[in-house]
Amino acid sequence: MRITEIRNRRGSLMPKPKKKRQPDLSRALNAVRRMVRGLRSAAEAVERELSVSAAQLFVLRELGQVPNRSVKDLAMVTMTTHSTVSQVVGQLITKGFVTRTPDLSDGRRAVLRLTRQGANLVKRSRRVIQTDLIDGFDILRKSERRALANGLEKWL
Repeated sequence: MRITEIRNRRGSLMPKPKKKRQPDLSRALNAVRRMVRGLRSAAEAVERELSVSAAQLFVLRELGQVPNRSVKDLAMVTMTTHSTVSQVVGQLITKGFVTRTPDLSDGRRAVLRLTRQGANLVKRSRRVIQTDLIDGFDILRKSERRALANGLEKWL
């Protein structure tokens, strides 16, 4: 019998015991779980209280801070793709929370504004979890932010 083989009392091979898991792995998995749980919980609360998705509320809040933005501008500040923001904005227009009008200074560009209904919804809303995540990331040192981003991209 080789040293790496372990047999039970009946003589059949037992699986080789796994190496003890690294404490960093446990910490990382627990952090990801906390983040997923927080995102899910926040999304459910927003939908229950305001009847919009967390993504829609994030876009509404950003648009409320600086009106007359284009979809491209919103994609940049929300750090999402143009197509994702375009879809969210379309849903918000359908719900009556946002208007899209031609830009008076550049007719090729459309600008977005909150409607009164959209502004009222933003006033009733809580702070969005995306803002908490961004603020938390910003308190990290530049080297920590880079290492975290690099590590997550490699891992996930």
